[in-house]
Amino acid sequence: MSSENAAIRLDKIGKCYHIYDRPVDRLKQSLWGGRRSFFREFWALRDVSLAVSEGEILGIIGRNGSGKSTLLQIVCGTLAPTLGTAQVAGRVAGLLELGAGFNPEFTGRENVQINGSILGLSQREIAERYDEIAAFADIGDFLEQPVKVYSSGMFVRLAFSVAVHVEPRILVLDEALSVGDVAFRNKCMLKLRELRRKGTTLLLVSHDLSTVQMICDRVAWLDNGEILTVGDPVTVCQEYHVGMIGMPSGAGVKTAVIPQHETGMAKFIEVRLHGWSPDSKPVYRVGEPIEFRFGLRPSTAIERTVFAVSIYRSDGDWIVGQTSREANVFWPPTQIDGAQHGCLILDPGCLAPGDYVAAFAAYSDDLTICYALSDVMLPFSVRSDFPIWGKVVHPCKWVPMHLRPGESGAQRH
Repeated sequence: MSSENAAIRLDKIGKCYHIYDRPVDRLKQSLWGGRRSFFREFWALRDVSLAVSEGEILGIIGRNGSGKSTLLQIVCGTLAPTLGTAQVAGRVAGLLELGAGFNPEFTGRENVQINGSILGLSQREIAERYDEIAAFADIGDFLEQPVKVYSSGMFVRLAFSVAVHVEPRILVLDEALSVGDVAFRNKCMLKLRELRRKGTTLLLVSHDLSTVQMICDRVAWLDNGEILTVGDPVTVCQEYHVGMIGMPSGAGVKTAVIPQHETGMAKFIEVRLHGWSPDSKPVYRVGEPIEFRFGLRPSTAIERTVFAVSIYRSDGDWIVGQTSREANVFWPPTQIDGAQHGCLILDPGCLAPGDYVAAFAAYSDDLTICYALSDVMLPFSVRSDFPIWGKVVHPCKWVPMHLRPGESGAQRH
């Protein structure tokens, strides 16, 4: 893409660290200077070039150790590149790692004042925005306590609140949305929407591929310090290895108590496999329809709703992950005293023989706000009398073709 009007320009960035096998080697290096090397080179970044437009949200994904955090530190100016140049336009606010920029001995209030000053606010501006920062963080009297007694969730609440209330032109977040509950994540997403409308550029590192696909305009895949590809969020995330997840054990999940994450916006009142008792583990034949029933009750008024399903194999492989939005199906806005009900039918069942578990979620129609999220639950199995290879049984039609002697299939019309 063109780098005109870019908020961030990275040109052939490289970052090299010196690795010393023994402490004494570091001393030897200081004595010998450049005449001899007592270290090994480790290149955290190699030849990284990237342009991020004003108001764009760019996601960065990659395995641990791929160079994501190093790249963000260079953008924020807390780390200098070994090679290349990095240019940013405007005030940068960053939430890079837990504890960065906060003095653990100071209170939350004192850290707000210090960080606000570091990010370029005057004491008058900090005072004017303090109440908003405190209300957004919502950690109560802990604002008057030393940061060292904070939980990780409390720290992120306060640090995120400071970062988004200094009105940055560029906001850099490193896994900031992965700490904390779903309710706070929703609050953060609403704030990010607001900042985006104001033209703020966002650089987001996250292992949460769902969030990356929902809010980013583009995604960059970083591996071993190099950018493999930059492009459409869905396409890039599908190419990136999702990884393995843990699966629960047990036969059945009773629908009377549905394990789910608290969002403060809605709760599932029903999630079940139709036609089976809550105490049983359903078993389907290959190709047999699988019908899920679900119900949602809002805790506050919610807008138009999209439901989502995720189905995993028992080995952790994510087989199905889709929403009603793809089928252009939405549930209307609902008040506190209302409820939403629906069903999802896999017809025909496309899953290969194996053991599975499913989870459901409800989102706003643009998929940025999570109204409700169930735990991975609803175990079921698919069986077949014949061997089947692969992970899905795709609907297909086999047609015998009777050829005359000497005639090939390519000649028939």
